Amino acid sequence: MNSIMDEISLEQGVRRLQTGINCIDAMLNGGLEGGIITEIFGEGGSGKTNICMIASCSVMSQGLKVVYIDSEGLSPERFMAVCHSDISKFKLFRVYSLDDQEVAIMKASKMADKDQKIGMIVLDSFSEFFRLERSDDRQARIVDFQRQLSLLSSVAAKKNIPVLITNQIYQDIDNRTLQPFGGFLVDHAMKAILRIEKLPDGRRKISVTKHRSIKEGVAAFFRITDDGVNCEG
Repeated sequence: MNSIMDEISLEQGVRRLQTGINCIDAMLNGGLEGGIITEIFGEGGSGKTNICMIASCSVMSQGLKVVYIDSEGLSPERFMAVCHSDISKFKLFRVYSLDDQEVAIMKASKMADKDQKIGMIVLDSFSEFFRLERSDDRQARIVDFQRQLSLLSSVAAKKNIPVLITNQIYQDIDNRTLQPFGGFLVDHAMKAILRIEKLPDGRRKISVTKHRSIKEGVAAFFRITDDGVNCEG
């Protein structure tokens, strides 16, 4: 059985889908990697959702479909401003609780099983409802998050598609750094982690903090504009 699985893995190879943002695609050696979850984390307003929307439009422009799970209130106006693709290929699930989120993930997984045209699953933001949980509830929810991450990892690997999730940050009091929510629980499930930082001049810096094939610290710079994102040095 192992030899068969190895044959399948080698046959599939590394699939990458362009995000539609040239500097980020260059940083990622061609785009989002299939078969894994890529996490983007950063403070509110740093550009995480903009990247998710533009990447979705890029994937749809390649003739594929996108399943987008939204917990933060996606703006239709902003989406239409940055997207010029056929939105009939865009399936949006708006979720209002952690339970909703799990149901949406299961639906997305089933859709990917049935439809070979589904090219990417997006979850923006993965940690929204965990962040809002009372501290005495969080331990009980860890199992839920592990299950959700397992579902996402499974569909990514099985269908060789990228899964893109966003995450919020918190202040780590011990080492005085900003860290993504979920700590080791989330970090362990990610094969690619990208951090976005706001710079004083209005630019954003996106950098690789973890990747199985790209050096840590590789970065790109961009600005958020009325109609999308512009890359800058």
